[in-house]
This record gives sequence, structure tokens and C-alpha cells, in this order.
Amino acid sequence: MLEKLKNTTILFLEDNAEFAANTSTLLQVFVEKVYHVATIAHAQEILTHHTIEIIICDIKLKNENGLDFIDNVRTTDTKTPILVISGHKDEEFLFRAIPLGLTAYLLKPIKYEALIDALNQCAEVIQTYRMKKIELKEGWFYDTENKILEKEKQIYPLNKKEALFMELLSHNRDRLIEKEMIHACVWQGEEMSDSALTNFILRIRRRLGKNFIYTIPDMGYRLKA
Repeated sequence: MLEKLKNTTILFLEDNAEFAANTSTLLQVFVEKVYHVATIAHAQEILTHHTIEIIICDIKLKNENGLDFIDNVRTTDTKTPILVISGHKDEEFLFRAIPLGLTAYLLKPIKYEALIDALNQCAEVIQTYRMKKIELKEGWFYDTENKILEKEKQIYPLNKKEALFMELLSHNRDRLIEKEMIHACVWQGEEMSDSALTNFILRIRRRLGKNFIYTIPDMGYRLKA
């Protein structure tokens, strides 16, 4: 899967110069370009002027919080895979990171196997985004270009929230979709009450069938039981 990253660009936000240099050298083996920056301002400048397909971000920067940067990215971009790295496991940061749609959370010193696994996950996400039609589950396809759902030549037009929901499902076909993920990617920061989410899922089931998506009590939803 890593060979699919050879034309990919990475934005690497890390303020430890030695760690950044060593990690950038390793990353360069797999991708076309690594843009290393040490501040959020510089990272935002890179995003403005370059096409970035993977973001790797340290949480604790000098006088800055990497999650603030990711929060800002996710207001307009729910697709780009993001890897978060940290010197230690911080439950407060982990809790805040849940709705940000992170691909992986890596602890320093990063183990080679863990980094390769995370990059493979990124490659899978990127490949999915590049596909025009994604099979969500048996017989159901989401057309990413036209924002429609298809099954057996029948077309289901989607409104904005439904399209965003199908995109979220397409990138998490075998994973649990937590309520926080729906809030971040479908409601995009707007207030989302439990009743609003319940009604949204109910309308989906009425249109597409009660078994289109399954509820995992107190946890979220899955495409497969």
C-alpha cells in the first residue's frame, strides 16, 4: 500500500528539530515531498500555497497547541488524513482529539512498525478519496463526484448533510462511527442535539432501509452489524 504514497505530500508540524530531521528523512523514503514547519503560522502558510495530502502534527508545541491547528483545518477540510504525535499519552488531549477524525495517535519515540501502519491507513484513506464511486456495503455505492447514492441502478439524491454523512461512512466502512465524528464531519461544528441526530438516522433508514446502518448502543453507528 505504501507505494501508493510515492506522489504524496506531507505537512509535518514539529518543533523538536532533531526529531523532525530524523522523521522527515524516514518519511521522504515513502512520499514525494515533506514540508517540515515548527509553528502553526508557518503550517497554515504551507496549506495556503501547496497541496497537502497528509498532515502529521505534534500536540505540544512551544507556546502552541497542535490541536488548535487541527481544529482550524477541520472547519474546512474533513478529508485529509491527520496523524497526531505526542511525547506522552494525555487523556485530556485524547478526549479532545476524538471528534477531529484522526487517522492515528502515535507516541514518541515512534516505533517504525507503528509509523508504517499509520502511513498505510493514510494511503487507504487517500485512495478512497481519489475514487469516484465507493462501495459502502454490498450493492450500495456512493458517487463522490455527483454526491448521490446508487443501488442496482436506482439513484438516491442527497442533501448536504446526507452527502457529508455518506463521505464519513465511505472512509470508515469497517469502523465504528462515533457521535463526535458525526458532529464534526456532518454538522461541522453546529449544535447537534441527540434528537436531531436520532431523526437524521431515522430519515436515512426510511429512505434506504432499516438495515442500511446499525446502531451500537451508547457508542455510535456501523454500516455492518
